[in-house]
Amino acid sequence: MSVPLVASAGVTVLICTYNGSSRLPETLRHIAAQQVPAHIAWEVVIISNASKDDTLDVAAKLGQKLAMPFRVLDEPVAGKENALIRGFDEAAFECVIIVDDDNWLASNYISLVYDTMIAHPEIGILGAHASGAYEIPPPEWFEEFQAVYAVGPQNGGQSGPLPDYDGYLYGAGSVVRKSAWQKLRAHGFQFTTSTKRGEAITSGEDVELGDALQLAGYKLWYDDRLRLKHYMYKERLTWQYLMRIGQGTACSQLTSIVYYFVFRYPNLTESRFRQLYMKRLLWLASQIARQPGNVLRFLTRREQDNLSSNFETLRLLYNFKSSVSQREQAVRIFHRVRTLQDSFIEPAASHVASDLVANS
Repeated sequence: MSVPLVASAGVTVLICTYNGSSRLPETLRHIAAQQVPAHIAWEVVIISNASKDDTLDVAAKLGQKLAMPFRVLDEPVAGKENALIRGFDEAAFECVIIVDDDNWLASNYISLVYDTMIAHPEIGILGAHASGAYEIPPPEWFEEFQAVYAVGPQNGGQSGPLPDYDGYLYGAGSVVRKSAWQKLRAHGFQFTTSTKRGEAITSGEDVELGDALQLAGYKLWYDDRLRLKHYMYKERLTWQYLMRIGQGTACSQLTSIVYYFVFRYPNLTESRFRQLYMKRLLWLASQIARQPGNVLRFLTRREQDNLSSNFETLRLLYNFKSSVSQREQAVRIFHRVRTLQDSFIEPAASHVASDLVANS
């Protein structure tokens, strides 16, 4: 699929941060060490997302020391999805690397991104391989759950396209094609997921964006050569923190469920969607009923037992709970996704009809 560029060929490094003044120096040090060929234009854009510390001042001072185009912008509306929207809209170049303020890019990152994205215009999102860097030695259970922290290889470690409508790419270090983003925006795309940090840590904007871009005809692609470090502060390396992530991911799957059904049933109606959604609820209930011992153990000692079964039981219970309470919200999201889907189909159908009239 050939997609005309609407942004200049080049790379924007987009850093979205909340209260990141202490984390930005190391992140920017790795960006400053990039070995970028002279023919590749690039820039750094930092979005401070409703920060309450001195992130804006610190970022501006750090930028003065870097020999590259550098902008610092304030996005006052909280939520990473809002920072991303601002960053994508502001980016000057076609390839937009999403860098969290705890991501450290390898020195050849930008050049690899540029070459891969230019060579494969069908890519909507390009994913990378993040390895962990740790403030303290990680606990024994970390390797089993590293993917929850956006650490480790993706797509089975195989470079190339992901299977259509199957799988996702984590946001850390990923690359979004700006013209693909602009196509989504032109067709009315809006995020339905939001990043929140509280008792549960919810997110999902990276998965939703990947699903929407596939709906628009783009590919998800993984390149194992793209390497970065994902720094883990000691506060994240606790079982309690992992359980907060598990609760949040279970509660934020609603949009993914909608896309899952829409991808598999392209002409899905609301009544059929409701039937499929109810079948899924019954399936979740049956999974809970099949493991009473795990459920009882989780409910009585969930903070004490560092067991993988506890983590999976937590996700199952919260998935079921949120799916039941958000049934009507799921229907509303379904209508938004189907409207987006139809908006991509209708122009193509109109184009075919016009050709038939012209040739008759």
